[in-house]
Amino acid sequence: MANVFKIATRGFRPTSRGVKQVLGKLEAEVMNLLWQQQNQTVLEVEDRLRRRREIAHTTVLTTLDRMYHKGYLLREKQGKAFVYAPRYTREEFERGMAQEVLGALIGGLGEPVLSTFVDLVGEDSAKLDRLEELIRQKRQEQKQ
Repeated sequence: MANVFKIATRGFRPTSRGVKQVLGKLEAEVMNLLWQQQNQTVLEVEDRLRRRREIAHTTVLTTLDRMYHKGYLLREKQGKAFVYAPRYTREEFERGMAQEVLGALIGGLGEPVLSTFVDLVGEDSAKLDRLEELIRQKRQEQKQ
């Protein structure tokens, strides 16, 4: 999974939210559409995108093909058309992106990243409690 995410995190946008932090606007829209309803043809994706904006057929075709080659999508030939589906669930995708971004930061900066992370999480007591719970769980896993 890591190779897919290394490609995506080169364009990391910290001011955006969700998958838009690592994908362009159109790619994020396509992923969201396919997470909502998998196994769609180019024409089906195009139809759903056109409900929100004007878009050329070739743009949709090229975007789906590029996302397939980047490893974000699976595709299967059905008759004359390809049917596309996400390679990863939303949770798997977001976890992979988080691992890639945080792994790169921790690997390069170490202690400052960890202490800053704890400071940021510590601003929300519920998140801090959740972090403590996750640390306890990880320690239990390591003991086994």
